[in-house]
Amino acid sequence: MTFRFFTFGGKQLWEDRFFYDGWRIQRSCLTGKYRLLDEWDIRRESGTLLRCQNAFIHYIEVYQLLRPKQRAVLFLHGYGQTKDRFQKMAKYFSEEGFTPIAINMPTLKVGFEAIVEQLDFILKNLKDIQEINFVACGFGGLVLRKLLAKSWGWRRRMKIGRIVTINVPNRGAIWGRKLSRAPIISNFLGKAVQIYDPNEIEFLPDFSKGHEIGVLTTWNIIERILCKIAPRSWRDIFPSRKDAFIDGAKEIVAVKYFGVNLCNSDRVITHCISFIKNGNFKSLQKIKKL
Repeated sequence: MTFRFFTFGGKQLWEDRFFYDGWRIQRSCLTGKYRLLDEWDIRRESGTLLRCQNAFIHYIEVYQLLRPKQRAVLFLHGYGQTKDRFQKMAKYFSEEGFTPIAINMPTLKVGFEAIVEQLDFILKNLKDIQEINFVACGFGGLVLRKLLAKSWGWRRRMKIGRIVTINVPNRGAIWGRKLSRAPIISNFLGKAVQIYDPNEIEFLPDFSKGHEIGVLTTWNIIERILCKIAPRSWRDIFPSRKDAFIDGAKEIVAVKYFGVNLCNSDRVITHCISFIKNGNFKSLQKIKKL
């Protein structure tokens, strides 16, 4: 018997394996057990993957779930973050006629290759989607580079639309090398942090020239002040905007923002919607308040 109630977080302990109209099936990184969550993150079933799949089919009929819009946007968060950072952005994309799909990636618990496999599994099991677009922040952009470099089966039935990358460390980071080689710290941060090592990222596939990519970099006045006053030996911890550049990108734009979550910035959201819809960052029309 499954106790139907709100889940208590654990977003770094559960990885998404299936998504449909806000419902998701997740797998525990610790036990391998599965659970079915509705759009309010209420657990509806738990146990094996098959059991959760059968329960979802039942709920489709009970709640008469609507078929998703055929154009989707997959949101990939940064290292140590969760899908919740895209909550505001996802609402605006939904208003624009897209199916928003924000995925939890347990970056602190599993390795880089396991996360790539997780996304492949989700895309392979997406239903009723004909076009998939991507908005990837930081670490999520590195995962996307590896994901799109392989000939997965889902690519034959879904068109790959446009891609927006936000502050992706495409050349790695010196601090990534140092942290991945410190046993105590790396055990806490997980194996996936090793991809930040410039020596590791050098072997990561580049985006194909056939993809329509917009590069968005952001800067925060607080980060600039800290970078200026910090000792020179510490300045490597601050990302460089040039590291986010991608050869062959259609457009590159820098955005100033204030706050902790850049994905809540109206300017960032407006740029992302404009590029995914029109293929450029030029439209700066104020977004409608929900």
